[in-house]
Amino acid sequence: MSPSDPTLYEVLGLPRSASAAEIKAAYRKAARNAHPDQGGSSERFHRVTEAYRILGDPQSKAVYDRKLNPGGPGTDAGTAGTPGTTGGRTAAGPAGRAAGTRSAPERTAADLDRPPVFVPDFSPQNPPLIPLALAGTQIHGTPRRPGFFSRIGSNTAGRFDAENRTIRLLDRELLPEYPAARLVNGLHIPDAGPRGGNLDVGHVLLGGYRMAVLGSLMASPGNYRWDGRHLLHRGRETSTLRLADAVRTLQSRFPECNVTGWLVLHSPNGNPFEPIVDYPPNLSRSAPATLHAANPGGLLRELRRFFAEGPQPNTVQLPVLAPLIDASSR
Repeated sequence: MSPSDPTLYEVLGLPRSASAAEIKAAYRKAARNAHPDQGGSSERFHRVTEAYRILGDPQSKAVYDRKLNPGGPGTDAGTAGTPGTTGGRTAAGPAGRAAGTRSAPERTAADLDRPPVFVPDFSPQNPPLIPLALAGTQIHGTPRRPGFFSRIGSNTAGRFDAENRTIRLLDRELLPEYPAARLVNGLHIPDAGPRGGNLDVGHVLLGGYRMAVLGSLMASPGNYRWDGRHLLHRGRETSTLRLADAVRTLQSRFPECNVTGWLVLHSPNGNPFEPIVDYPPNLSRSAPATLHAANPGGLLRELRRFFAEGPQPNTVQLPVLAPLIDASSR
């Protein structure tokens, strides 16, 4: 950084004494003003995002502060970072974690509230793989409105409403606390399985090296039962929207990700804890599985755990995000 360059604090309009809460508030305000959709520029938005990526993490902030004040107390040349490290911490790859970092069970939802890191990194001289306005936006695409003949089916008739409810739920309850999450809606993808054809996927929520594939339905009155493969309501099997096929297809296409599916059932009365979804005693809600079923309240709880336990949850994988967005615009 040359003497004429603004410091990261100046990029966010902050004094060096700013608290963590003040840094977060300043970032959100600066990001809105700098975003290309709001009259800003890609270069300015990148500077703001990079400033928060460093100042929003206590360890990388400490390294940066030592660089600003190399003679200050607590300076330790051995902690300023070496090749293969990020902000003084050893970088963990998608398949594991670095020594000294917390293990997955010890992580909490607080890990999700860290500033996003874009992979691969980019700069004004090295443009991102997709336009910055897309990379910095959390919600992409809209539910696919059913055609006239599709609306005749009972499941399809309620699916469009249920998908909009899921988007509002995640936008209100999860995305604000998870800056790196990217929600892509209304995807149309080729089925890589033996059935062939195409799959209409309601939502994909990407965060770090984990991907949640979501299907949404309006629930009928009464309890549901989920045995890990079949969803039963009053003894009759209910459609799972080919979610298992979608999970297998996306896992095959993006092997670097851990892909899991959720079928979310919305109660017509809007109660997030209805309907009740019963699991058999030998099937744990928290156990790894290809597919889960949950009401909206359960979905939020399980998604927070799913993403917080993954490696580098604050990473935005641009090579994965780009084809997902493309699949939502077909």
